[in-house]
Amino acid sequence: MQPQRPRAVTVAWGRPGPVDFVIASALYYLLHVQPQVHEVIAIAVGLAALRCVRIHRV
Repeated sequence: MQPQRPRAVTVAWGRPGPVDFVIASALYYLLHVQPQVHEVIAIAVGLAALRCVRIHRV
């Protein structure tokens, strides 16, 4: 069995575009109005939808 080398992971920071803001806002609002969803989860999903942090495997 040959040893496997770990694959590098790079993290890139980018500016979200207008479409990202619209999608993130819509997701936040739709989760915010649901009584079963906590506010922290709605905020986390909205921030993740902005796609500011991009993780790539090299």
